[in-house]
Amino acid sequence: MTQSDVQVPQYLSHLNEKQLEGALHFEGPILILAGAGSGKTRVLTHRIAHLILTHRVRPQEILAVTFTNKASQEMKARLVSLLGPVAKDVWAATFHSSCLRILRRHAKLLQFSNDFVVLDQQDTTSILKAIMKDLKLDDSKYPPAMFRKMIDQAKNNFQTAERYANLASGYIEEMVAEVYDRYQRKLLDQDAMDFGDLLVYTVKLFEENKDVLRHYQAQLRFLLVDEFQDTNPVQYLLIRLLAAPQNNLFVVGDDDQSIYAFRGATIKNILNFEKDFPESQVVKLEQNYRSTQVILDSANQVIAKNPDRKGKELWTEQQGGDKVHTFVAFDEGEEAGLIAKEIHQLSQQGRSLEDIAIFYRTNAQSRALEEALLDRSIPYRIYGGLKFYDRKEIKDVLAYLRVTVNHRDNQGFLRCVNTPTRGIGARALKSLAEEAQERGCSLFEAAELAADSSKAIRAFVSLIHRFRELSEEIPLYELLSIIMNESGYLEKIQNSNDPAAQSRLENLQELEGIAFSMSHVKESLAEDLRNFLDRVSLTSSEEIPGEDKDDSALLQAVSLMTLHLAKGLEFPIVFFTGLEEGLLPHHRSLDDPFGVSEERRLCYVGMTRAMERLYLSRAERRSMFSAGSSFGFSAGLREPSRFVFDIPPDCFLDDQGTFASSPNEHFERDTTDELFSIEPFDDSFESFRPSPGKQKKRFDPTGLVRTADAFAPKKAVDSGIFRALPEAEISVLSEGTRVVHQSFGPGTVQSVEGDLEKAPLKAKISILFDDFKVPKKLIFQHAKLKLEETSLALRSS
Repeated sequence: MTQSDVQVPQYLSHLNEKQLEGALHFEGPILILAGAGSGKTRVLTHRIAHLILTHRVRPQEILAVTFTNKASQEMKARLVSLLGPVAKDVWAATFHSSCLRILRRHAKLLQFSNDFVVLDQQDTTSILKAIMKDLKLDDSKYPPAMFRKMIDQAKNNFQTAERYANLASGYIEEMVAEVYDRYQRKLLDQDAMDFGDLLVYTVKLFEENKDVLRHYQAQLRFLLVDEFQDTNPVQYLLIRLLAAPQNNLFVVGDDDQSIYAFRGATIKNILNFEKDFPESQVVKLEQNYRSTQVILDSANQVIAKNPDRKGKELWTEQQGGDKVHTFVAFDEGEEAGLIAKEIHQLSQQGRSLEDIAIFYRTNAQSRALEEALLDRSIPYRIYGGLKFYDRKEIKDVLAYLRVTVNHRDNQGFLRCVNTPTRGIGARALKSLAEEAQERGCSLFEAAELAADSSKAIRAFVSLIHRFRELSEEIPLYELLSIIMNESGYLEKIQNSNDPAAQSRLENLQELEGIAFSMSHVKESLAEDLRNFLDRVSLTSSEEIPGEDKDDSALLQAVSLMTLHLAKGLEFPIVFFTGLEEGLLPHHRSLDDPFGVSEERRLCYVGMTRAMERLYLSRAERRSMFSAGSSFGFSAGLREPSRFVFDIPPDCFLDDQGTFASSPNEHFERDTTDELFSIEPFDDSFESFRPSPGKQKKRFDPTGLVRTADAFAPKKAVDSGIFRALPEAEISVLSEGTRVVHQSFGPGTVQSVEGDLEKAPLKAKISILFDDFKVPKKLIFQHAKLKLEETSLALRSS
């Protein structure tokens, strides 16, 4: 089909021939085989627009699913730009949020309440540990992570606890079957599901309730799936159930980018699509809008060696471009040092650090790279660090909200009942657990019913009841503020000598801001709260590159990430490190043909992230874990990755295609315009060794942008900008005094509590800030208040 064959609507006129063919498809199954950088999301969103604008399909009849909240939000934004407000009625969401939405309406058919809680990984691990303790299993021999992984795999394959037990063979699987069964029973008792359950229970709902299935089949006439190559068996089963019987199924994917087998994804779904849907159409998107032809030629030849693929060859209209740069370093330190040197030179030439990324196969490779970048004071960002909702203070406060909403949430109860410390010991909690088991109720319900519960437990129960009442009367952000203050949690942090206390306070302030942005979104306050917790549950499950708020730095920064996290991203300049046998392909895959094929796809993904320039590097020696080494590490000679030998020699700069020569052979030549323009080997090698007196730098995994200066003590706030009241002047604070807080802004003092003579720093000041509806209680020592101009004027008069 060509654009001249049909009268193309104006909104589709900028699509190329193959993109147009996909967007114009109306009914029946179709596979859009979309190469890297070929505009697959454009095709998907324009197909939705065409259904609505030309075929008059109602937006509510369209379901478009993808894998991450970020991708879902981007899809929605594109649809709004194409369709306007009507786009908001399209059901565009992730698999998990789509299932959560369905289960919220029908959970009672599965013996859950519609307010069931969604547990995260830490919560599920706590449950598994308790089960292992009951079964007297040694967690050093059988770690909880093993059970969690095997249970997750079972759910990905739609194996319920009963089905898994029937298929179990051997001691390990039989033991997992027992833990799995008890685990599911505990979740049901607690009115809780984990993330795998969202998919499994939705399929179970449809299989056991055909009227519910028919309702959604009739409502959702057109089903679109993005990143189809990443689907697992239970997701594919869900897709097929919903798509039947019309099979108006539009899937977009790339078998060459199927790299998530370790998460349960199976490439078979995309490879067998035409077999499963014999009437299906296949459209290949091969024109690339990202990379130069040299980069594409290199990647095409690498992936062409994989068996069992659909087959396609990327091309671009872009002419010219750099050839692939390669080099061989002495060891990982030398490799990192040369990369840092080249990045420094690129920066000096005017390239933005935001344009540059460094990829590696394993997280352990980042150490040498971090040191080299810090040595040259180059800011960097590590993708995939500790996420916002995984931080302790966030999880602690959210536990209060969870118990407020759902009194059967045992994990939330255990997390917050003694946080901050209330004098509720292990013996009291054990007694409470026995009471709950005897009565067949939750821990919170047992605490309500127990006649002999301690004063501290009764006070906690009353506190949660108060929060529950307030949740129906005040906005979410005000409730969150009251919880942090009245629980004593905020005071605990403010009184802490922990160096991270200020950071924790900032995180809680950010959480309050998120709650503020979500308040009044729905019709009821209770629904605001539930939707907030749902959003937290869904977001905290993902590993989305750069989604963390703290990753948004003011400084430009080089991006460091594993190859798996690089998928879906693009950068003008890419440094692809560690192209060695045992690293890529990884040593765990060397004896497995399917594993090597996935490693080759991983290499292809890494190469096709580069837009303008691609650097490939390896080290002749690298310290790596080795079970046979007396110290656990091996630094022997390493062979080049087999994948590099598949790249045509004419794609390399100055015929460096062997990729196997020693560093001395490269560095002894005149290297003015090649190999990163480095100096002779001995000089450059020595320049990357740490100086004897150089301070050793520490690395934290939080994903923040950092420079060498980041490890210096932070300067105090300029006293000319913000001068806090000294201790001696606390007496000027009284009811009605106008003050200014550095973060909360201006406000009015409501009351001052405490012994102002003996312990003025510990005084509690209640302040109603102008931008808040509920007073905040602050400790004077940490409040950093100053008098507002009006109060200063009254004081001087």
